Amino acid sequence: MKLNETPSGWLNSFLYFTLASSSIVLVEPSPYDVLLLILIVLTLKKLIPFSMAFPAPMLQLVLFITSNLVSLYFAKDPVHGLNYSVITFYLILTWMCIGSVVYLYKEKAIETIFSGYVIAAMAAALIGLASFFSLLPFSDLFMWEGRIKSLFKDPNVFGPFVIPAALFLLLKIEMEEGKGKVKTLMFISFIVLTLAVSLSFSRAAWGHLVIALFIYFVFYKGNKNKRIGIFILLIFSFLPILFSVAASSDLVDLFHERLGYQEYDNTRFDKQKESLQAAVTNPFGVGSGQSEMMFNHSTHSLYVRIFTENGFIGFISFFAFVGLSILRCFRNMNHLQGMSQGYFVVILASIIGLLFNSFFIDTLHWRHFWLLLALPWCMVGAIPKQSIKERRRNI
Repeated sequence: MKLNETPSGWLNSFLYFTLASSSIVLVEPSPYDVLLLILIVLTLKKLIPFSMAFPAPMLQLVLFITSNLVSLYFAKDPVHGLNYSVITFYLILTWMCIGSVVYLYKEKAIETIFSGYVIAAMAAALIGLASFFSLLPFSDLFMWEGRIKSLFKDPNVFGPFVIPAALFLLLKIEMEEGKGKVKTLMFISFIVLTLAVSLSFSRAAWGHLVIALFIYFVFYKGNKNKRIGIFILLIFSFLPILFSVAASSDLVDLFHERLGYQEYDNTRFDKQKESLQAAVTNPFGVGSGQSEMMFNHSTHSLYVRIFTENGFIGFISFFAFVGLSILRCFRNMNHLQGMSQGYFVVILASIIGLLFNSFFIDTLHWRHFWLLLALPWCMVGAIPKQSIKERRRNI
């Protein structure tokens, strides 16, 4: 099988529908989990060449899995810890599955994955916004204390989920030539997604969006004139929304409340301090999934959770793996141009945004986190030296 092949018809369609269902997570297992398990079985043979091609991230994940297993010896509730670890192992397997597909089929698979992801994000955003304005029956099912949670269990998960889709649409708006109606639809979709993030009232998601957009604009050299036009359109598009928010005292109060310091922040920071103290005295970890049992509270931080539960080896191996994925993004960005380069800028911005988000919420079991970490491991060919020299002359 050649590495530059387009995914076969069934695989392309299966990938698309799998990602298009990825926002439906109110039920467990979710449709995304069921379809992905089927995809894992169907692509088992593809895992071997992928694993052999990238031994460095595989080694870090093996160390991380080992730290999970070792930490169970010290767990207060080993059964719960084992269940928690099984979910982690499953997500690592999803990383291998998606990684093997993009390794074999390159940017074609990434385009399919993001296209399905946009459908999922738009469905969640539209349901959330319709519920926010009480346009749907049973709107309360998709809201949480005045905040949009849509098809998710928590607004703090919903907000970050739609951000990669918004970045991908921004890339398409910049790169697509002509096609006025299509670009207009993409622009409206971008507005819908960013508005949905705003109305999730997740402070971490707000920061995530700002950082991701900053990374995108720094690393992707788009058309300056086109970007100015996009900014002007964004301002005019948001003006009616800002006026409507200003006219609603309830919304103003909610924004003011969410921007301020929350009462539960004291508890969160106290528990994180307690967790870190336990981590120092337990170098092999206190056991996967044990934080809530030991401290009667979630750590609300990916970094604190892994360090506390999986020890020094678990912390170092996991973030070494994440670091390798980021470096892989840079490598691919440097070897590509145009839309293909833009894919990896979107992936990079999304991952770095999620790493910021992870300071305030535990993201280890977020499905789309592992999805994004898989995409950099696309097999990208090197650019001939002559092309690189020509590019330098044009800079």
